[in-house]
Amino acid sequence: MLITARYLVDRLRYPRSRADDVVALRRRFAAAPGPDQASAEEIALAAEMRSLREELSAALAGVSACGGCAKGHALPHGRWRGGHCCGTRTELVFTDDEVAALRRSGTTPGRLVPPTGDVAGCAFRGPEGCSLEVADRPNICVRFLCLELQGELRERGDLREIKAIDAALMKAFERLRRLRSERAGPGVEPWEDG
Repeated sequence: MLITARYLVDRLRYPRSRADDVVALRRRFAAAPGPDQASAEEIALAAEMRSLREELSAALAGVSACGGCAKGHALPHGRWRGGHCCGTRTELVFTDDEVAALRRSGTTPGRLVPPTGDVAGCAFRGPEGCSLEVADRPNICVRFLCLELQGELRERGDLREIKAIDAALMKAFERLRRLRSERAGPGVEPWEDG
């Protein structure tokens, strides 16, 4: 009921496509098992991923590659100067595995607050970047190291360290995916959460 009421407010604030994407995602988060319905190992992995997302984001602070890669590209990617990768559809980055990882680490539907203004790809992409806190962003959004970004990091001299954090995040995410799949059992897709 709260999600439906919030959707009505969102419809007044945001373009319809953004409000629709956000309500669909909030419903998926509300339906996903939270920390109280997951194993201790799943909770530990989700917390580790949350910490690694924040560490990786801090390590990437100040990069310029993410501020200009969309320039000159067709809409929605090229709507704003940066974030070509953020021009994708919301449901493509918030996969069932990403929702499960975020939900187990404490992200709730109420934390999914979009920016105002035009829609240009993901519902959380705005002219100033992502409206979500780093801890509430999908792993892929934080760990995506395009070739341009890797080149900049190589020049800065910290590509190796950043790739190590990236690899640790991916390893934890893959372990959580396997745990969910094992719990679901044969014949049940892992995104159905058993």
